[in-house]
Amino acid sequence: MESILLLIFGIGFIAFAIRHNKKIHEDEGFGSSGSVIFDLITSWTDKLPYWFTKLIYLLIGIGCLIGSYLTYF
Repeated sequence: MESILLLIFGIGFIAFAIRHNKKIHEDEGFGSSGSVIFDLITSWTDKLPYWFTKLIYLLIGIGCLIGSYLTYF
């Protein structure tokens, strides 16, 4: 079960990193998007540089995918 959750989070964070651009990064932290999960994720990254935030999202996604693979086998 945990491997499936890690797989979903891994794919989600990688997709989030791919769609993350400078305009979205500038809009983060201002107002509410209506999604509690999105607000939780972006609340701590709105003060970081764009490239560093994108790198964090990619590393979390890759880490979740590797964790999913290791827990599955």
